[in-house]
Amino acid sequence: MNFAALLSGPVVDYCTILYKNGHVGDEERFLQEEAEQVYSERSWSLTGYRLIVLLGILSNIIACVVAQSMKEIKVCADEQPEMGDCENDSSLENVSFKVQTFQPENASMYDIIKETVSSAAFWRFLVVIMVTLNVRMIFRHLDATLPKYMIREFGANVPKGTIYSINPLMIMILVPIISAATTKIDPLVMIHHGCYISAASVFFLVISTSIPACVLFVVFLSIGEAIWSPRLYDYTCSIAKEGREGTYMALSSAPLFLAKLPVGMMSGYLLHKYCPEEGERNSKIMWLIIGLSTASSPILLTLCWGYISKRENSSQADERMNDLLSQVPQHELSRLQQVMVPVVNSQIELSDIKKRPSNSSVLT
Repeated sequence: MNFAALLSGPVVDYCTILYKNGHVGDEERFLQEEAEQVYSERSWSLTGYRLIVLLGILSNIIACVVAQSMKEIKVCADEQPEMGDCENDSSLENVSFKVQTFQPENASMYDIIKETVSSAAFWRFLVVIMVTLNVRMIFRHLDATLPKYMIREFGANVPKGTIYSINPLMIMILVPIISAATTKIDPLVMIHHGCYISAASVFFLVISTSIPACVLFVVFLSIGEAIWSPRLYDYTCSIAKEGREGTYMALSSAPLFLAKLPVGMMSGYLLHKYCPEEGERNSKIMWLIIGLSTASSPILLTLCWGYISKRENSSQADERMNDLLSQVPQHELSRLQQVMVPVVNSQIELSDIKKRPSNSSVLT
């Protein structure tokens, strides 16, 4: 997806700036004829914006064809390694793995909803999703508000698509690096810190109305996204039990799509009021309003941290473990018990040794 977004920026610049239907000035001539009220019949022409729409249609057709060839899989081991050998990566070399078609757990919609809302972890997850909604809305402003702002402030030939492409380029580079370096850090901590960076990026446009400010906005927004966005998916999957990841993923994305309509209306209103095509502009106020609305997400995360960072207590963890074990096939469960029982017994013996009195106390 990011690779496609990286390519789309220069393509949009080519279609809207360099491509003029085979010769320079086609779209300008079209607007001039409208202004002069020339109503003579014109033949259909492939303008730059029509070319963008056509390329989008072709790309979606290709994506649909490719999607039909994909299937969900599940990788499992034919033989479980010994528990003591798990610390040594070389022990996994002799373990064979097989690929199976993943079969999602079948249940009615009512049962899925009942099971989901009965979990306390789900409600903490829902709070995180709703609180981070505003900071995720900044990407809609990146798509809708920023290009119009740049055209009206810097002219029609501004490389808006190329500047936009900075975001997917940095995501492709930074996400693997940051994810590998922060594997042991809790996902919520990364979401919390990354949201602050993304929210702060808007204020570059509050300080300055310039192309460098636009570049800094996209750069810092991308750094923040590389920190929190992958860990949000990580957090979602860690909350969901196996077979219910799709439900949680849908719930995490649903508020984002529902909020697109008011954000689009907000973008149009702010552009009309503070950055019109003609007349006096005060774009810094527009970005200040957007920045303050975006900053509410990390601030609310800080205020709600005591609730959303709660962990399951022992009874909830036992219930969750029982649910997971109930999904394990019987033949795999017996092998799992053979591995786990010696480990549990060794832990019990170790705890008994710690409770025994020392030699000195026995002698006395």
